[in-house]
Amino acid sequence: MKILLTGAAGFVGRPALDLLGADHEVTAFDIRAVAGCANAIAGDVLDYEAVMAAAAGHDAIVNTIMAPNPSYGDGGGGFTVNVTGVYNLLEAARAHGIKRFVHTSSGAVHAGYPQPPATFLTHDLYPLKASGPYALSKLLQEELTRNFHERHGLSIACIRPWGIIDAERMVTTDGHRVAAFNWGHIDRRDVAAALVCALDAEDIDYECFYVMATPGGYRAVDAARTEERLGWRPAMTFDADL
Repeated sequence: MKILLTGAAGFVGRPALDLLGADHEVTAFDIRAVAGCANAIAGDVLDYEAVMAAAAGHDAIVNTIMAPNPSYGDGGGGFTVNVTGVYNLLEAARAHGIKRFVHTSSGAVHAGYPQPPATFLTHDLYPLKASGPYALSKLLQEELTRNFHERHGLSIACIRPWGIIDAERMVTTDGHRVAAFNWGHIDRRDVAAALVCALDAEDIDYECFYVMATPGGYRAVDAARTEERLGWRPAMTFDADL
């Protein structure tokens, strides 16, 4: 397939680019330079025309855009990047007849519920409930994807990690040091692998998939269902419980 990968220079996007490139023809799209990638487009997901042009001729879109965490408050642009950016991508998919859309969501869409073990977080827990600007932006992303599936028939898979880290360097998405693992941690390469599994899965209408890499995470969410449904398992696991 011809895949448009958005956020390709990012924390999850870069390993996703490497994995997708093994079996697909991938166009990397990012506002930053994508090192070592000849087939890359420098563009902003907030630029509607640029997104429209980039999406043309592709069979699927895999979205990994991830604005820095500090940008969601105090007038920062993170909220707009997440929400308007995903709308632009979905609209480009609709306009170009692209039926498969794989989206990097977050367990934050359920952050407004009492946290595990008080609430068991599942793929079908609805309504979504946010707890702050970042979580609200992820909630709105999922509502947008749900709307485009229902109105336009897009096949959409939403992958829900919790705390994405680079376990080799022991840092978070923002480069902060990780001193100890918690139940929500998952390595960025395993998130990327889940995106690839969702892209390749058959019979996806609209589905959300929790991904976790700890015993506590498997107690907190239905990641076991993701393993069965997508044939995905984390390559790196961490001994952290609730």
